[in-house]
Amino acid sequence: MDTYSFTKDRLIALGYAADEIERLAKAISESPKIEIESFKAFDEAANKLPWPQDHDFGALALQKWSILASSIVAKEMIRSAIARAEYCARCSTSGGEGLARSEHVRELKRELGKCN
Repeated sequence: MDTYSFTKDRLIALGYAADEIERLAKAISESPKIEIESFKAFDEAANKLPWPQDHDFGALALQKWSILASSIVAKEMIRSAIARAEYCARCSTSGGEGLARSEHVRELKRELGKCN
């Protein structure tokens, strides 16, 4: 099972719904241009979720749906995902936890480097 599905399943098991985050990420990816209000609405919804297994589901959703977006929107989605993942990593309470959370940041930065 991939990290996205695993994290989504953990959220659901904890009593949280992931549907709104997925819907908003998909809507952002379908936009032909960067719409700041869409990103704000996404962040407000994603900020309500915990970080099961050291991943921010908002960052994972932006990453997942960015592959369908236009180049300029995809870059912004990955940048936003990086910001979310960096915040998650900064909030760690132990060294091991911080290292685990930082791995997603590194993955996203590599992905941003591949964006056209």
